[in-house]
Amino acid sequence: MSFMNKKDYICLGILLSVFTVLAFFRLGNTHAPQSSYQATSENRDIVLDFGDYLDIGSIHVFLGNLNTRHFSISVFNEVTGSWEVIDGEAAAESVFAWNKLDINYNTRYIGLVSTDEEAVFNEFVVLQTDGTSILPVNAGDYPELFDEQELFPEAKTYMNGTMFDEVYHGRTAYEFIHALPTYETTHPHFGKILISLGIRMFGMTPFGWRFMSAVFGILILAVMYVFAKRLFGTTAGAALTTALLAFDCMHFTLSRIATIDIFAAFFILLMYYFMYEYFLKDSAVHRPQLPFGRTALPAQSKFSPGMLLPLGLSGTAMAFGIATKWTGIYAGAGLGVLFIWYTSTHFPKGQIKRLFLFCCVFFIAVPLAVYTLSFLPVVGHTEYNGLIDKAVKGSFSMFDYHSKLVAEHYYSSPFYEWPVIWMPLLDANDAVSETLVSSVSCMGNPVIWWAGIPCSLFVLFRFLVKKDKKAGFLILAYAAQYVPWMSIGRITFIYHYFPAILFVMLMMGYTMDFVMNRFRPGKAAVTIYMITAVIVFALFYPVISGLPVSREWGMQLRWLKDWILVL
Repeated sequence: MSFMNKKDYICLGILLSVFTVLAFFRLGNTHAPQSSYQATSENRDIVLDFGDYLDIGSIHVFLGNLNTRHFSISVFNEVTGSWEVIDGEAAAESVFAWNKLDINYNTRYIGLVSTDEEAVFNEFVVLQTDGTSILPVNAGDYPELFDEQELFPEAKTYMNGTMFDEVYHGRTAYEFIHALPTYETTHPHFGKILISLGIRMFGMTPFGWRFMSAVFGILILAVMYVFAKRLFGTTAGAALTTALLAFDCMHFTLSRIATIDIFAAFFILLMYYFMYEYFLKDSAVHRPQLPFGRTALPAQSKFSPGMLLPLGLSGTAMAFGIATKWTGIYAGAGLGVLFIWYTSTHFPKGQIKRLFLFCCVFFIAVPLAVYTLSFLPVVGHTEYNGLIDKAVKGSFSMFDYHSKLVAEHYYSSPFYEWPVIWMPLLDANDAVSETLVSSVSCMGNPVIWWAGIPCSLFVLFRFLVKKDKKAGFLILAYAAQYVPWMSIGRITFIYHYFPAILFVMLMMGYTMDFVMNRFRPGKAAVTIYMITAVIVFALFYPVISGLPVSREWGMQLRWLKDWILVL
């Protein structure tokens, strides 16, 4: 990339290095129970003998890939010679995480009957009421349940189990690998295929199922830097814009959780970057006076196939975005508006037909092919008539689910609350001790998100009043990621705003570049602002990273009344 110089690579390298350390530090354990006990109608009874009467406090179950498994728990009365049910409705809910079943009984024998048709248990750990673990004397009868006792953690946190929607996406990635019936079918599957790559490399462990999210969280910084450099033409503008993303709390959180949102955002930003790159190349060849780019070359009438490369890459990135999450369709619609706006006023008429055919391939055929292929790993509970049938029926099922979804969630928030971070999402919250808690909150960096509001208005002014086409590009890109949510009736969360905030950051970079170039104290003001943004990220770091912190610290960060960052 000829527009990148030595300073650019140094700045980008520093930002990538810093964020890589942040992303991988305490990402998750590299170990978790792997062997599993399959409970079916034929072997649903598990009887544990402790050799003597002991005060049993609880049994901790690390579930396999089947969620919400139910138990009837009994103790054996040697006087009456019969089993007595002490809890007929016990349940372990979260997959690939430790679940606690309370016992609180003095007994020698405990019977657990799995009341579901089938269940998968990766490990049992029995604790006495004083907290010490005890191994049943007949543990050898259930080797898969008691062979990884050393993996039981002192405290249940995100480090040793799933959190939030990992119970769907991480689980489904595991099921892809093992050709099991697919549980999560409400989104296209490419993002879960990516998650499965980390699991293949590092096992079904917290580190394994989060690895690819961290990788894409790093890669998106590189795309942001290159995009910003193309937009503003300065190393300072590119570095500052990328630093906003590197120290944004939501980007940090989404890079450390096995959900599909970071992948979708990556492909959305990438598709817009390549579309902008196409505008630059075409304007340099055909319309050197067009202010999309800074390069002025003599106008040429010759059609250049190389000029179409970024356009094809934009369509390809769109294909993977849609195959990850349907929000890629919103982004694709925005690309269409930008492309029509550009070609209707600037493109040579003699090449429209050839361009139309090219776009049919890369913006229709390729996305359809990639989307369909993303259904390859899907294993349904009913028979499919091939890959096409999987894709068609799966898509109708997705639409039916989202269009009819009626649900409530304490941390949900409508679209108009997102820019001001009215309701963060608590992904995980676990007590580590009497005074410390491990919390993972999904929220924006307040200094960045709140400042983004006036910056967006400034860019809108530059577009409407000053007719700045760069400003118009950013406004239309932002609107494509945000406006469609205004008509969505289903439950929504603040992380749905993440693709839009990427363009808010580019608009902030646009504003900072303007301020630094037009006003004498501009550089000092921008420097102070960026230092403040980094400091605020550091303040919120404990409650977005899961680092054990006092509840008092979390309460002090409650800047708005609905912020619940720790419990």
